[in-house]
Amino acid sequence: MADAKLSTLTELAATPASDDELYIRDISEAAAEESKRITVANLSLAVSPSSSGSYSGNDTDNRAITHSLGKTPKIVFIHRASKGLLTIIAGIAVVFNVNQSGNQYSGAVTALDSTNFYVGDAAPDYSSSGNGTGNTYYWVAIG
Repeated sequence: MADAKLSTLTELAATPASDDELYIRDISEAAAEESKRITVANLSLAVSPSSSGSYSGNDTDNRAITHSLGKTPKIVFIHRASKGLLTIIAGIAVVFNVNQSGNQYSGAVTALDSTNFYVGDAAPDYSSSGNGTGNTYYWVAIG
């Protein structure tokens, strides 16, 4: 086994266990010291999953936007293209908005979960809550 090429090893068919190890070639080390290993658990601590996308507003309440993280995002950034609006959704769906004039105000997002974040609330209005008709919104969700 020690002389096998990495490319000839059997592919793992299941989700790796947290104590499984991965091979790393550390190119900053001398050739004799460059082979290292890391556990799946430690590797996952170093990587925060993220996803991004865009959608067109449609003036509806509680609109689900799929983020594909597989877990509830820690933070979501939403940018309304036409108005320079930045919305930040964190934790339990707290929303903070800043418009192009620097004015701050609160909007509303109904929830975050492991599949979607939800936008759109008639009060105060759909545009400031991330789902106004005629607006394009760009978003990034970070797990």
